[in-house]
Amino acid sequence: MDETTVLQPEYAAWLERVAATYQAVAYTCAHRLHDRELGERVSAAVVAGLVSRPGVFRYQGLPFSGRIATLAEDLLTDVREHRLSSGTQWSQLRAALAQVPPDVQEVFVLSCVHGWDVGDIAAELGCGHDTASLRCDEALRLMRTIGQSGAASAADAKR
Repeated sequence: MDETTVLQPEYAAWLERVAATYQAVAYTCAHRLHDRELGERVSAAVVAGLVSRPGVFRYQGLPFSGRIATLAEDLLTDVREHRLSSGTQWSQLRAALAQVPPDVQEVFVLSCVHGWDVGDIAAELGCGHDTASLRCDEALRLMRTIGQSGAASAADAKR
């Protein structure tokens, strides 16, 4: 897309936290692999894995860190066994996340970051339960698509 998507404040804050996660994982993996580029590839694949299961963003502390560690360890094994393909670069993944439409950003933050149920989301958005449910499903589907496109190359290399 050529046009710039407006980032809702809470979504922009979430995206910055995701970027910080990417940077931390990239640093750690680069140190373990003794290779900055490989560390960045692993980190981008970790973030793609998180985005493809967006419910994980409502967790903090050990549950969230545990998910990151599980993804990273699996990908580090892939690197050691020469199964990690080039995959999506962080810049591509971040650009895709930045292009999420504002109405989807809002629903995503309410459902996947704050963990609100559909009834509360419907009340917040001023719409019916069915409409809110459809919007939540759409937000999940879009985020999973973005995450899966970012993780597809690494997963294909495992087959």
